[in-house]
Amino acid sequence: MKLRPATTISLRRSGLIPLCLALQLTVLLKATVTAQGQGDGNRESPVSIEAAWDQLLAVEIPQAPIDPALAVPQVPTMKGAAADFLRHFYFESITEYTREETSFTGEPTATHVIDADPQEVANPEGIPFRGAFQPNSDRIYAFLNWGTRGWLSPRISTDFSLRYRQGLSHVTEGSPQLSLLNTFAADRRMELLSASVEVNGLAKQGWLASSRLRLGRQSVYGAEWAALDGAELTLHRPAWSLTLFGGRRFTYYSNPDQRAIGGANLLFRLPGRASLEYRTLYYVRGSHTVAFQKQLGEPWFLDSYFKWVGSSPVDLSANLRYLSRDRKNDFRFGFFQKLSDDDFFYDYTFLARDKDEFNQLSRLNLEPITPFSQLTLGAHRNLTGRIRAGGTVVIRRLNDSDDQGPFNVSFEDYRFNAQGFLGTELEAFFEFHQRNSDRRSPLGVTRFDDVSIAGETRFQDLRAELRYSLIGDS
Repeated sequence: MKLRPATTISLRRSGLIPLCLALQLTVLLKATVTAQGQGDGNRESPVSIEAAWDQLLAVEIPQAPIDPALAVPQVPTMKGAAADFLRHFYFESITEYTREETSFTGEPTATHVIDADPQEVANPEGIPFRGAFQPNSDRIYAFLNWGTRGWLSPRISTDFSLRYRQGLSHVTEGSPQLSLLNTFAADRRMELLSASVEVNGLAKQGWLASSRLRLGRQSVYGAEWAALDGAELTLHRPAWSLTLFGGRRFTYYSNPDQRAIGGANLLFRLPGRASLEYRTLYYVRGSHTVAFQKQLGEPWFLDSYFKWVGSSPVDLSANLRYLSRDRKNDFRFGFFQKLSDDDFFYDYTFLARDKDEFNQLSRLNLEPITPFSQLTLGAHRNLTGRIRAGGTVVIRRLNDSDDQGPFNVSFEDYRFNAQGFLGTELEAFFEFHQRNSDRRSPLGVTRFDDVSIAGETRFQDLRAELRYSLIGDS
């Protein structure tokens, strides 16, 4: 069979056949010619329809050059350990600068100390000591927190935190700005607060699948706040949770003879959105707490606890809280009863023996907190989406007025505050504070170091803060 090429050319020129049909006819023409050559004894390899199309597109439709802007070289993804570490690493820091300003009336203090040259041997107006009238001081505080989440294993996390404090100005002895920081060399202090590794899920199935193990320097909250270098194991079940912890107590300012510390927390989840928890801590003496919590409908919440040390009951507390469904209003009513003074004199570590040679003096005896009753009433409201205001009233009454001491008195405490968010980075805070106590007047004090009735019976404090955050909403 012979095809006439003139027919094909005529059809292309006349435009009666679309371009795609013309291309098909050309391909068929080439395929037919090849097949005819084979029939005439030609040994050329047969060409398929796909190959013919590829040959046609390469010849008839030229390839356009690639725009260099679209041919961006691809950098291969690093799969090393360093690149993977950065994706799981976090770092946070907070730095605060504080300047304290104190104004004086020029009158002698309650112990007749006056702002005069101490070189004067005798002064009828009082004891000359200018160090007690330092007007200002400067300090800086920094907190660093860093660690990893899911690095090397999705179940492993690490956490480290460090606190640094530095006094920026010299503080004289007797100054009202004098603090614990000024007792250290160069008025600076650096403390490692935590350094721990946490493993979530010690097994794939069973009780240990919902467990958590934390090793290293950590803080555990239970019957008391425990700071230890050791281990904490927590088991979670639908009806209960158990936490066991123990190790070596670490300190920053002493060398206690007793180092072993441990305890446990056991939580039961009760029907009706309630829970009952038992917390205990053993260090020199045993401390125990039983806490009960219950959701009273959606807006009301009740929590209470009872605490005893050894075999002596010491504390009883109950709080009723209200939070509106729109989260604009909250209210709190609290009752606290100090049952006895058979506890730890402010701190459960009080009974530990200190072997630090630097601490030669005996501890300052602030006297025990004797039984008292205390009522707390607080309320806050969101006035707008950016302004919040409210206040708190605390009333304390000693069970026996004869138990009054320098840090153990009946008082009324009033706080009224307002908070406003000015944009995404700026926050303003204002608070008025007034405290009235039943402390006896300090005018009868004759010695500088007599604090048995020291302090004022009434004072007012006004605080205003403007906070700026470098990190806004993202």
